Amino acid sequence: MSILLGILYIFIIGAVLVSMAVLLLLGKKETSNKMYLGCQGMVIVWCLSQVMILLSETEHQLAASYFIGNIGICFVGAFWLGFAFAYGKRQIPMLLRLLPFFLSAAHYLLVVTNQWHHLYYTSFSKANITHGIFFFTNVAQTYLFVVAGAFILYKASTAQALIISAVLVPIFFNVLYLTGFVQASFDITPLGFGVSGILVLLATFKYRFMEVNIEAFDVVLSGLSDGVAIFDKKGWCTFCNAAFENYMGKTHPVNSDYIQSQIKSLSHIGDNVYEDSKKRYLQLQVYQNMTEISLEQITAYQPVVFVIKDISRYYELLHQTRQLAVTNERLALERERNRIAQQVHDTAGHTLTMIQSYMKLASIANGKHQTQEVQDYLKGAGELTNKGIKELRESINQLRREAESQLVTQGILQLTDRIKEIPTELTIQGEDSELYSHLSSILYDCVRESITNTLKYSHAKKLDVVLRFKEDRVELVIADDGLGSEKLTYHHGLLGIKERVKQAGGTVRFSTGPNEGFLTRIEVPI
Repeated sequence: MSILLGILYIFIIGAVLVSMAVLLLLGKKETSNKMYLGCQGMVIVWCLSQVMILLSETEHQLAASYFIGNIGICFVGAFWLGFAFAYGKRQIPMLLRLLPFFLSAAHYLLVVTNQWHHLYYTSFSKANITHGIFFFTNVAQTYLFVVAGAFILYKASTAQALIISAVLVPIFFNVLYLTGFVQASFDITPLGFGVSGILVLLATFKYRFMEVNIEAFDVVLSGLSDGVAIFDKKGWCTFCNAAFENYMGKTHPVNSDYIQSQIKSLSHIGDNVYEDSKKRYLQLQVYQNMTEISLEQITAYQPVVFVIKDISRYYELLHQTRQLAVTNERLALERERNRIAQQVHDTAGHTLTMIQSYMKLASIANGKHQTQEVQDYLKGAGELTNKGIKELRESINQLRREAESQLVTQGILQLTDRIKEIPTELTIQGEDSELYSHLSSILYDCVRESITNTLKYSHAKKLDVVLRFKEDRVELVIADDGLGSEKLTYHHGLLGIKERVKQAGGTVRFSTGPNEGFLTRIEVPI
């Protein structure tokens, strides 16, 4: 448990250090920022003391940890009030500004001298620590300083909700600890101040609460490869780096409406992804009220930030990976076809040839003793064997032709050119390539079956075949203007098309109606 608590405190220390670093790097050198840094420094000292308490093994180590921790406990409220005075630009006499620090120093002096008067801790040992009256006056004083500072900031800032939350969180944690509602051997209040630091940091960026220099953002964002443009509540551009101008054009954007129209004119590829005239894939991110939204969710009279990233390399790698997967699949299919062709040739072909030889030998051996019936049987068997060998060779050649992976358009062009009965138009959209060649046999068979059905049953006057080669699939549409059918009936032809497409992982849809012709729409992924 102690290890987890130590890690938690170290995390809070890290978060506070980050907020301090941001303020040091980007903030103006003003009294308010210095006071806030002092407040955060007291939180760090307080958290460090809690880690030391967890690690303490002797009473002397425990006392040293409490002496260090009380620096943060006594002075955190004073620094917070000083920050509020400076930020709110309250005209207060110097003596009154220093009074909280004098009171805090007096309480800390009571901590240091406690062993002689026991008014801060009535008892202090490793087994038992009891708080005295001045401990509670210090708590009341800190509450007073924190609440007063929050009231001043509430009047001076637009970040009221975050500021009030930043104040209430540590007070809430402290009340839980002091009332014993949370049974803990350590003070949980610093955890609340750590959360407060994060809330104030959010207010810093959301409302420029700490008056962060916009020039510093220019230095940080101008060198980014990602395009960044920031627009105020009225839609006017307050910042735009060179990368954003490169993506959206050299003209500096006038307002957010101009940017939205420019983006909408690009080719929409997918979720927040667009393709520009230079064939670059651009990812758009839109932020409003610190939340990422879509382009359509942008609301008027709210600041908006556009971030554009060039993800062309990602799409290029994705396309190469897809091509490699398809190539591997095609090679596997080719190897399997060649294996089957060779196996059929070596087994069934050899067997049929041997049967043919044995029948010839049987006919010669029996000679004139054969009856006419036996001769007819042997002759019929020989003819069937010859036919079987011929069909076997044709099947083997077909397998090997498929293994050669001809382009999809080659086979379908041959089919449509052979049609003489009705005008047939083949439309090819996209570019055919070896990427799709493993689908040539499936699509060829589907077109052939559809043509057969059209010529047999449709009485059509025209047939249209459309091939679309997409990045991830092939679309095939076959339509005639024939009689159609009132009811779609699945016979061997349509069932065969459905089965082929299903085995390839695709989808097929048939559409028809009386005097509406027949439409077949097929999509097969690559």
